[in-house]
Amino acid sequence: MIYSIPEIEGVLQGVDGAIKNVEVSRLTKPGENYLSLVYRVDVEVEKNGKTSTIHAVAKCLPLTKTALDFNAFSMRNEIKWYSEILPLIKNFGSEYGIDTDFYPEYLGSRYSLDPTKTEIDKDSALLMRNLIPDGYQNDDRQIGLDLPSAKVLLKYLASFHAAPLALKFKKPDVFKQLKEYLESTRAPMPPGGPKGPGVPGGSGGPPKGPPGAPKYSLHKLVLEQMLTIPQCQPYLAKIEELRNRPSQAPFEQGPIREPWSTIVHSDFWVNNLMLKRNEGKVEVKIVDFQMCSYGSYAKDLVFFLLSSVQDSTQQSNLDELLRFYYEELVEVLHKVGVPELKLTFEEFLAEVKLEANSAEVLHALFFSTIVFGEKGTGPDLLVGEADMLEHIDLMVKNLKKNARQKEKLGVILEVAVSKDWL
Repeated sequence: MIYSIPEIEGVLQGVDGAIKNVEVSRLTKPGENYLSLVYRVDVEVEKNGKTSTIHAVAKCLPLTKTALDFNAFSMRNEIKWYSEILPLIKNFGSEYGIDTDFYPEYLGSRYSLDPTKTEIDKDSALLMRNLIPDGYQNDDRQIGLDLPSAKVLLKYLASFHAAPLALKFKKPDVFKQLKEYLESTRAPMPPGGPKGPGVPGGSGGPPKGPPGAPKYSLHKLVLEQMLTIPQCQPYLAKIEELRNRPSQAPFEQGPIREPWSTIVHSDFWVNNLMLKRNEGKVEVKIVDFQMCSYGSYAKDLVFFLLSSVQDSTQQSNLDELLRFYYEELVEVLHKVGVPELKLTFEEFLAEVKLEANSAEVLHALFFSTIVFGEKGTGPDLLVGEADMLEHIDLMVKNLKKNARQKEKLGVILEVAVSKDWL
């Protein structure tokens, strides 16, 4: 398939020279992205007789006919994040000495080819610096991160959470802008995901999915499949409890508890973390800010530890990683000087347990279907080769054939039970 993005050169900001050529190709394989098509965009620029290349990544809406409202909402979220919100956080970090150098460079965006439109349409685009030519890459999602790499990621996650917490007290007017953005980022989500049966309340009645949508929640289907998996047999009572209790679904936000609510990435896992390793040093860039929300720091922390860390590290070093994140978070807040925010390790562990139990263990169990999905061999969902929700439904029903996923589900349950997170 030949790909093109109409007038993409008009999106690119700060070009020093004349654009001579633009090449567009797919960057990621099927199964690696679910909300946006991700393209490699190489822009040849000439200045004073010399040529150079700007290596960019473009995110665009899928070439599908269903679920585009949700995709468009996510695109709007990320464009606003890079164009309006991230500069506030980076300016605050620069003023108070908080490291915020873990985001890809923003190169421009548009909602539409029509500059007067204020809603996302099929020609929307977001451009960022392509990190791959600079040596950044994802670790294998089906293996996960080792202990040293996990610590590096937790250090950056602590800074990601600490900056808005400090901003809340140091610059409340600026924080208000951030919070208003975060409170606008969650589209009304039916229990079964974007195509589920709908939820009560809200103006105009419950939202409805397209005809033929599954009328059950996929995370409950995962639990049903787990009942017959050998690795899960020691935890059948816990699985039944999860199936039967009115627990918070992975798609739901949950209650807000102050003063420790902050920005939540909501998708902080290995595929959204790019690492550059050089002579023992690990540099990090965090990507994909389509699902950010306002809530507990513990949501990202638990989900990351259960979805993106190697099995042996989860089983042997979880306490070490929890302590490491806590100390990094407290250190940043102490450095900034926020006397209103005092957190003991016991209070921290209680918050982690609360979020793990209410949603994030369930989130990680369901998300194992994505983590251990096909690598470039399944249907290309983003160009309409199959319906996304129906395909994920099929993946869940077939998880008993996925040996690696079954192992991981057993490890997640083992760790969660050992920490009293269920």
